[in-house]
Amino acid sequence: MEGAIAGIVRLLGTSLKNRGLYPPSHPLVRNPVEKCHAELLPFLAERPELALTISDGTLVLEGVPLFHLTSSLELFMARLGAIGVPAVIFERGVAVGDVENFVRFLHETKEQGLPVAEIKGRLSRAGVRHIRVTSTEEEDDFSIAREIYGNAIEVVVQALTDVRKGRTPNGVDSDRAVRDMNGMLSRNRDAMLALTLIKNFDEYTYNHSVNVSILSLAVAGSLSLPEQEQVNIGVAGLLHDVGKTQLALDLIRKPGTLTVEEFEEIKKHPEEGYVILGKMTHIQERTRYMVREHHMRFDHTGYPRPEPEYSVNPHSQVIAVADCYDALTTMRSYQKARTPQQALEIMRKLAGKSLDPDLVLLLEQSLGVYPIGTMVRMSTMEVAVVTGSPEEGKSHPRVAIVFDRAGNPLPSPEAVELSETNPSTGKPRRVILGTVNPLMYPAISMTGVFTLAST
Repeated sequence: MEGAIAGIVRLLGTSLKNRGLYPPSHPLVRNPVEKCHAELLPFLAERPELALTISDGTLVLEGVPLFHLTSSLELFMARLGAIGVPAVIFERGVAVGDVENFVRFLHETKEQGLPVAEIKGRLSRAGVRHIRVTSTEEEDDFSIAREIYGNAIEVVVQALTDVRKGRTPNGVDSDRAVRDMNGMLSRNRDAMLALTLIKNFDEYTYNHSVNVSILSLAVAGSLSLPEQEQVNIGVAGLLHDVGKTQLALDLIRKPGTLTVEEFEEIKKHPEEGYVILGKMTHIQERTRYMVREHHMRFDHTGYPRPEPEYSVNPHSQVIAVADCYDALTTMRSYQKARTPQQALEIMRKLAGKSLDPDLVLLLEQSLGVYPIGTMVRMSTMEVAVVTGSPEEGKSHPRVAIVFDRAGNPLPSPEAVELSETNPSTGKPRRVILGTVNPLMYPAISMTGVFTLAST
């Protein structure tokens, strides 16, 4: 066991050492990479990830210290230390290309003492998807999810900027961002979904695009679709409004009611998006059609109006459902934000008309009876925020108290366990009585609530 683990790192060191002597395609560089990948797979079949750290000048892989260092291992450890990499995580799903690009990153990076955030960004741009770096202090899932969310925002910003400047966006970046979000949904669904409830009014376009992608991926996961099809749907959600870059900014940002002529201009954006995606690399044809069709509506009364014989991609409605939910739960200059439950109630009325009723139900099931972000009143008269869906075998969600029974805000959110019983009665100490209107209470930091929930 220890010998096999040590062998994995030695292969990385050998490839890195030979990378300084030979071109990337040379067998002495390529073969160790392929063998390293092959030896990683059995370990990752039994666990979701493997951790490599540097502790007191010693390389440690999954708790096994490597004391007998070859020259290649010494070079490998020296490069990690010089760049500023304290820990490396190999995730299930790692590909040969991930290992190859990671070695290339170590070889080509000349700067020393880089911040971990900068290293993560460079690895992402280098195409490394399933090898991540982190600080030696274990990151909580919410922090990781927030970083993935932030990276997706940057991808959307860059894509829209490129289009407005007449450049073609790089589809690889969108694909990578969606795969990262989908992976995080598999690892910690609540941490990823929680971020869709933290709204940024000034950055609505970018946040909305990422939120629609996350919600679309959640529904796609409930459909048990193949991973590639889930990614296709997620990319469509991420880029569903890219066609709006072809419209005047004043029209997009207009706070009041649109005129008939203005709405006719707005209705062009799905077709414009379809054309833009056709110029991008790494974009599947079915993703293009989802972007074109996300406003066609379930009863075909939307736009662009399909011909009677036109066959709509059934997954286009996944984008429509996610788009509707995020729009309803976001405050805009022309509308107040609905609570998650209010939004779902409106969507139930639209089911069978503009929205696919089966997908509305799937979204509702994905979010739970009390969706993450819902403010609820407890039987103790305290007010809490739902921070997570029920754990396996339990019927109640996870919550954090934010206001005491007198309505005073707590200094910091307090996570409580709803299965806790009152010793004197044997009954639950707290139960949810129902939802409350968040507008009746002062603003709270949702970031702080969800950070607490993930610890």
